[in-house]
Amino acid sequence: MIRFDEVVCVECSAGVLISCEVGGDRIPPPLKERADSDRMKREPTREDGKLTTDTRLHDDAAVYVSERMAHRLDANLVANPFANDLIDVARSPHNRYLFSPMTRKWPLELRREMIDLVYEPYRDRLRGEIKKLLARSSYVLHISVRTFPLKKRGKVLRTDMGLLYDPSIDDEVDLCLDWIDEMYDELPMLRVRRNYPRRGTCDGITRAMRNEFADQNYLGIELMLNRAWVGRPVAIRDEVIDGICGTLRLVVQTTQSDAA
Repeated sequence: MIRFDEVVCVECSAGVLISCEVGGDRIPPPLKERADSDRMKREPTREDGKLTTDTRLHDDAAVYVSERMAHRLDANLVANPFANDLIDVARSPHNRYLFSPMTRKWPLELRREMIDLVYEPYRDRLRGEIKKLLARSSYVLHISVRTFPLKKRGKVLRTDMGLLYDPSIDDEVDLCLDWIDEMYDELPMLRVRRNYPRRGTCDGITRAMRNEFADQNYLGIELMLNRAWVGRPVAIRDEVIDGICGTLRLVVQTTQSDAA
């Protein structure tokens, strides 16, 4: 069971924060003309068997899941309103993939403007929400939501859901193990893997927040869902998302009761 210092019994929503870095579709007005022009010039690419002009515009499925989770858990939601083919707010400033293939060719002045208009405001808002929650609760559980395609470089990604965490942080390990145990009982049809399809220590928003709040009770988990099922608007999708929320609520409440 996860271990927090001086954890008190509080409501599940008190320390839970949901974020979605990849769901927006807006473009800041100063960048719109250039972005629209460059988007029209792009060659179509193939994703999940369908032709698309961009795989980084916005993640509709992630938006849906993050909003539903925030509602079901009565949790705060921080969502990036801007298109992900401008700048990836989850990446560190010096990551080579911070800018998309389209915008990394833009003049330095425009790239700096993206940082000022999109990147820094989003991160400031996320930091602010974490600080607010830490001020009124004994720990913060931050769940960052995104999806992944069924295939990557021609290889099928064989899981329905990935939980990404830092293996060196015992509380993150224990929370994910407990969560998986609960989902195994309540959602046996859901295939869940740890630190897949990538590692939780890779450059991302939760790693950045772990570094910033290293001396505080912050837990950052990336929840990655296979677009093959979560992108389909069917009833079973909502049932599974609600089940994911229910098992998480149970894990958090059980932890609080044991520590009280």
